[in-house]
Amino acid sequence: MLKNHISKCLMFVMVSFSVHLPIMAQQSTTPGIQMRLSDLLSSPKEEELLEPDQAFKLKVAASGPTTLVVDLIPANGYYLYRERIRFALKNTRGVAIKSVNLPAGKVKNDPTFGKMETYEKHIQAQISLERAPNAKNVTLAANYQGCNEKSGVCYPPMNKEVTLTLP
Repeated sequence: MLKNHISKCLMFVMVSFSVHLPIMAQQSTTPGIQMRLSDLLSSPKEEELLEPDQAFKLKVAASGPTTLVVDLIPANGYYLYRERIRFALKNTRGVAIKSVNLPAGKVKNDPTFGKMETYEKHIQAQISLERAPNAKNVTLAANYQGCNEKSGVCYPPMNKEVTLTLP
């Protein structure tokens, strides 16, 4: 609000000043002065945050009859919390998760959560399944959370479901 008030006052001063200049000078100098003053008064442009699906991409594929591979891909300047990654099967009969293998992360001293393992780059999670012979379709529920490094803004936990047919 104060910034808008100052901008209006400066614009009034500039317009008042330019009234006394010849028309040619007014046309050539006023826009330059206005732009420079506007640049001085405006705050530095903040980096716009990506939409959650762009900031944290998820890909799921079956790499065999009892293995799922999950690619978690944070965008440049974003990271995921290792401890916030969870997988479960939904509405799936005859298939259960046997184990989940995640790579080690980079330890970060998070201002909110303390020491946490994080992923700043693409990682792959391997999910081993126990499967009945006639089970074909699975719905994997993936839950994860991450943040933007520069701004410190953390996204709410994300929940995605992917349905696929096992080979």
